[in-house]
Amino acid sequence: MYQNIFRRLLQLIPTFLGVIFITFALGYYGPGDPLKYQLGENIPPDPQQLERLREYYGLNRPFHEQLISYVIGLANGDMGVSLSVQTKRPIRDMLGNGLRVSLQLGGAAAFITFVVGVPLGVIAAYRQNTIVDYVIVSSSAILPTVPVFVLAPLLLILFVLKLDILPYSYGWEGLFDSRAILPLFILVIGPLLTVVRQTRGSVIDVMTQDFVVTARSKGLAERHILIKHVMKNAITPVLTSMGFIAASLLTGSLFIESIFGIPGFGKLIYDGLRAFDYPLILGTTLVSTFIIIMSNLAVDILYPIIDPRVELN
Repeated sequence: MYQNIFRRLLQLIPTFLGVIFITFALGYYGPGDPLKYQLGENIPPDPQQLERLREYYGLNRPFHEQLISYVIGLANGDMGVSLSVQTKRPIRDMLGNGLRVSLQLGGAAAFITFVVGVPLGVIAAYRQNTIVDYVIVSSSAILPTVPVFVLAPLLLILFVLKLDILPYSYGWEGLFDSRAILPLFILVIGPLLTVVRQTRGSVIDVMTQDFVVTARSKGLAERHILIKHVMKNAITPVLTSMGFIAASLLTGSLFIESIFGIPGFGKLIYDGLRAFDYPLILGTTLVSTFIIIMSNLAVDILYPIIDPRVELN
């Protein structure tokens, strides 16, 4: 298994090089000029000042020189400097601060999604075609249909202005601050439907298998059957979904972090795209790629641990 893990890690190198090349080419040949944007969209910039800035950031060099320089710097741990004239902050520091926030919020959301979604899916499966099943599936299906930019203001109006249950939810003071409740709730309700439906379908499918019928005929307790037989076989496809869900949650939510003023990874993505900040766009793209690949690898490693019949390829 360790050889397969090492081989999978080696595959990261061509993947990252491909992502760097595509993202770099889109930024270099795409529309928009980050320096003109930073100097003022409505005010014509001074050509000499603009040229000095291009030379300072190395943007006047040919494409291949900029690409090679970026890859060499990345290999040495240097992800460049933000093109924002106001900040000029190192991209590595910006990503570290943003990830620290998004990992707290996204990690908590992924944990809650799993510990709430899996039991709800099991209950719905064991109460199939009953009122309990209909309520669980319908409730988990309704809320995700409301767009985030509609749901967030509605919840703010309801719980902050009308009911006065929560304080004004803007900014970030840590995961255990009351202002994290609403963004955490909105993050969870989206993927919760996927986990509930995936768990329900897997459990229903496993309960019809011969080994479960045989276990019941032997008089085994239903709790024992659920833990030892049903969940052991039903949890595998759920883990696949959780791999993608965890990756998307850990990389932050662009809309939620912008609406609630959370200085996380999603906010960095939004700021980079809005300002045509190529180094920031490259940095967020690479980190997102790394998180997605490592999340899927973690799920693949868990497969043979949960079910020894599965081999890591």
